[in-house]
Amino acid sequence: GRGDRRPSAAASPVPRAASASDAVYAFTRKVPIPPPLVQWARTDAALTTLESAAIGMGKVVVVDPTYANTKATVVELHGDFEDEVERAALLVEAVLEHRGKIHHRLLVKEKLDLEREKIADEIARGLRCEIPIDADLMGMVMGHKGSRVRAAQEACAVGAIVVDRDAGVIRVVGSDPAEVRKARSMLELRREIILTPDDKTRRILIGKGGKTIDDIQRRSGALSIDVDHDKGRVVVLGNANATSAARVLIESHMETIADLDAAADDLEELRGEIRNLNVAWGEEEDFG
Repeated sequence: GRGDRRPSAAASPVPRAASASDAVYAFTRKVPIPPPLVQWARTDAALTTLESAAIGMGKVVVVDPTYANTKATVVELHGDFEDEVERAALLVEAVLEHRGKIHHRLLVKEKLDLEREKIADEIARGLRCEIPIDADLMGMVMGHKGSRVRAAQEACAVGAIVVDRDAGVIRVVGSDPAEVRKARSMLELRREIILTPDDKTRRILIGKGGKTIDDIQRRSGALSIDVDHDKGRVVVLGNANATSAARVLIESHMETIADLDAAADDLEELRGEIRNLNVAWGEEEDFG
């Protein structure tokens, strides 16, 4: 057995070794500890792990150059048989390699978490934005050979505009929230659909020579407004503010049309009642 733990003369003052006695062993093998694992190797948990891996060793010592005349931190393996010492060294090396991979993954995860926090903070501060774009609208958003993206880059003081076709988004990064918002306004393209099942309503919305729908497009700032008679709907393209404004104007116009139709029905009913009264009283007065 390995017996009681005692501090090694070549180790740090804290308990770093397990030994059966101060006996001298025939064979010693030093296994270097990779620099990223040095802090871990100084813990009791690390020594326990290394001892478990070094099967058959009489003594396992973690030697720190801070307290010993060595150039690097090493694991010293002491045993009576050379083949056992060599086998233990291979096992310890495997443990260190595995631990190194874990350490690397933890570092990468930590870096990733910090980057995510940074991005989330910059999004909250308006220094970054992500604009979702429907796949069939991406070409229109980019323009001919990316002309609309280049125009936004030239017109706005932003650091980068990244088009991610696979994710269906455009990302904008800058140092001024106002410039980021400006770029978003220039590149954002949404599709707003307003159902208009009544053919008469759609025709009134269009207006004579398209005058009404053109006025709605001008007032809302929408890129385009298409009245689809086959599907009974109006399709609006533009940024978020423009499409919302167009919806308000179109729905308001539709309500007005419905109110006028209702008022016309009421008026016709009143005229009918007046005509009946005229007949009943023998009068022929015109009420318009």
